[in-house]
Amino acid sequence: MRHLVPCLVLLAVAGGTSTSFAGPPLDGSYQSTDLGGVISVGRYTEGWAAGGGALNPGTTHNAESWNGSTLGTEWRYWCGTEMTAGVLLVDNVNALGNGNRTYMKTFIGGYIWLSGAGPWANGDADYPGFIDNYSEFETIQYLNWVPVGAVTNVQAIAHFTNYPSACMTFYVSNGTRIGTTDLGGVKPPDYPDFLAAGTCAPTLTLGAWWNMNSMTLTIAGCQVPVEKTTWGTLKSSYR
Repeated sequence: MRHLVPCLVLLAVAGGTSTSFAGPPLDGSYQSTDLGGVISVGRYTEGWAAGGGALNPGTTHNAESWNGSTLGTEWRYWCGTEMTAGVLLVDNVNALGNGNRTYMKTFIGGYIWLSGAGPWANGDADYPGFIDNYSEFETIQYLNWVPVGAVTNVQAIAHFTNYPSACMTFYVSNGTRIGTTDLGGVKPPDYPDFLAAGTCAPTLTLGAWWNMNSMTLTIAGCQVPVEKTTWGTLKSSYR
């Protein structure tokens, strides 16, 4: 029995360490399957009220992972809203209305969610958080002044709710617009809902829907070093 008790103390300390430090998501850089990685690509919508538009204040985003049949099983971010109009950065549209324009769009607020079963899994059922910074650089193709196509590059920073703010995720991806109600399209049911600004309620009927690809999700600053405990310290604690 004299040999058994210190072993029980060691297990108790190890168990306490596991409870305290095993939860944060694993640091790493995770890429989407189209880049040869392991996480799902995504689908994305921008919703706006009547009189709004993709470049106007009030547009609210909603993005979810897409595994080929189901939305949102692995990751999601949503409810960031444009508070100011998109800023024109490049204008290559000629006098006939043909060419492209690139805008910077900044979204404020919003939430993220990662499944606890993803490749970053480390004990928690899931990893919710808040978006700290979110920008898009959207290039719109015009034909006779009609915006017939668009691509975008998304850059975002967020932090996880249950951990110190240094535990962050950095998100970069590309998107291709698939359709928009501005051109008479109807959003398919297997794309995320159009969300209303402020309430995040899925009540809007106007907006655009996108495919998200070339994703890199980087998690950093979440792993806390475990302090080493000597056998002498454990014995002293037991005494």
